[in-house]
Amino acid sequence: MNANGELTTIYLTRHTQTTSNVMGVMQGWSDFPVTDEGREIIRSLGRGLRGITFVAAYCGNLSRHYETAKGALESSGNGGVVLRVDPDLREVNFGSFEGRDSVETFNATARFLGYDGAEEAYEKLGGRAGTVMIDGMHDLDFTAAGNPSLPDSFRAETSARVQERMRRALSAIGRTTSEAGGGNVLVVSSGWSIQQFLATVDAQIGRLDMDNAAVTRLIYQDGDFTIDGPVASLEYRQRGMR
Repeated sequence: MNANGELTTIYLTRHTQTTSNVMGVMQGWSDFPVTDEGREIIRSLGRGLRGITFVAAYCGNLSRHYETAKGALESSGNGGVVLRVDPDLREVNFGSFEGRDSVETFNATARFLGYDGAEEAYEKLGGRAGTVMIDGMHDLDFTAAGNPSLPDSFRAETSARVQERMRRALSAIGRTTSEAGGGNVLVVSSGWSIQQFLATVDAQIGRLDMDNAAVTRLIYQDGDFTIDGPVASLEYRQRGMR
């Protein structure tokens, strides 16, 4: 319970499948469209969320965020909930590497950091893997591997910047909901941004193999967050497929 005796539960959800996910390329702030399978995933997520009453809903400012949140609300029986868009909830900006092959990009980042490849980096870095790889990509973007024509303000983000904006957005959501009486809130963001936020809640959360429409439930209390249940769970998506 928070100071007002009201509980706020946030269903922090990764967006559905996009053409970028299918092609295996970095998307970040780029707005790749949702696939037909992605729309079915949204319907499954929504059906799996039936029985949960949402008092509010928020999403990032890209079409994959909005379509996932809007469709999940409608399919779960929460279609009347106002969906608010917050740019702070969007994916990590990958700068010059947006649109490039994902495997090649993370391997290049790992080699830049002194590892043979991404798998070795993930293994040796453990819980720090996600944060270190994001910061490595930021630094790599300012070398010859980056695009010299790209303005510095659009280069790859640091982990600190992503964590700060995600923490700001989710703290405001938790505080606003609690002050209004608490309840359940649907929040749709992106995988790496969710991972970076969760690292501020549990420092040992490293690289997450987070599937589309994976949900992490959070409890907000007096400005703090706790993880309630499994991280990046497919429970709701799978429940809606039955």
